[in-house]
Parts: sequence; C-alpha cells; structure tokens
Amino acid sequence: MTQSFNGTVRVLAVAAAALSLAVSAWAQQTQAKQSVPGAPKVTKTQLKGEVAYIQGDSLVAKMLPSGTYRLFQLRPGKTATINGVEMPLNKAPIGTVLTADVTVTETPIVDRTISTLKGKVWVAGPTSVILTLENGENKQYDIPSGFRFDVDGKKLEAMELRQGMNITATKIVESPRTEITMDSVVTGVAKK
Repeated sequence: MTQSFNGTVRVLAVAAAALSLAVSAWAQQTQAKQSVPGAPKVTKTQLKGEVAYIQGDSLVAKMLPSGTYRLFQLRPGKTATINGVEMPLNKAPIGTVLTADVTVTETPIVDRTISTLKGKVWVAGPTSVILTLENGENKQYDIPSGFRFDVDGKKLEAMELRQGMNITATKIVESPRTEITMDSVVTGVAKK
C-alpha cells in the first residue's frame, strides 16, 4: 500500500510541475491569431449534360456538346427545377438534360499568428540574444537579419542591445490559403 501512495504522490508532483511550467511559459509569451481576407475572384461557368446514371448521391452525365461522361457527387438535399417543378437532383429521370449555372468564389486569406515576448537582455550578439525571462530562466533566441526589438519605444537591432535592457519582441508568422465556395443553380428538361 505504501508503494502505491508514493507513486501517486510522485505522479501528482510531476503533474503540478508541468502545470506550473505551462503557466509560466504562457505568462511570458502572448499570442494572437487573425485572418485577413483579400479580394475575392469570382468565376461563372455553365455546364450542360444529359443524365446517364444515378445511384444515391452519385450522378453520371453525358456532357454536351463534347459527349464525354462525367461523375458528379451531389450534395445531400441539392435540388433542381425540372420542367418547372423543383425536385431532389438525385431523383432526376434518366435522359433529363440538366443545365448548371456555377459560381465559384476564390478568396485569398492570410492567417497571421502574432507572438509577443518580453525579457531582460543577458547577452546579445549579431545573430542571437539570450534573455532572462520573468521566471528567471535564461533562454537563447536566434535573430533573423534585420529584426528589430522594442526598447522603451525605440527600435534597436541585436548589436545595439546591452545587458539589463528590458525588451519586447514581436514575431508575425503569415500562412496564406485560399477559401473556395461554389454555388450552383440547376435546371433541367426531362424527356416526355
């Protein structure tokens, strides 16, 4: 029984130490995330094809005028107006000629992660700096060329830093991506 109790105390001590490290690291560095959209690019196209086969939400159409066959995965609940009557697209009769007016919107987005770190200069060189963080830990950081630190409202390069200066460093990481949305209006004429 004593062994189990000591093991439990050891596990609790390790968990408490890990939590305390996580809290102190969080207190020294703050992060903010934001997404900045750019100007969207809108493309409109028209597709026309004759329904050749439907099973579930898969539709095969013979494209007009090319005559090639194309598979479409239908969104559940997608409807079409066929001979003036709205119906589920996956219920379109074989032989129905469908016309889809498709609008594709591509929006470029830049996701930014902004990290801010505060510390006191312990040692500074041209390509790295060692800071004393708020918890007393000394940590080394590599400095990219041209990077500037905020020291009492002044922007200084690594070589201008002196021991004991309180600094704030902000790092911005940008990740571009494209968000694509597609909307379509489908109409059709079924064979009589």
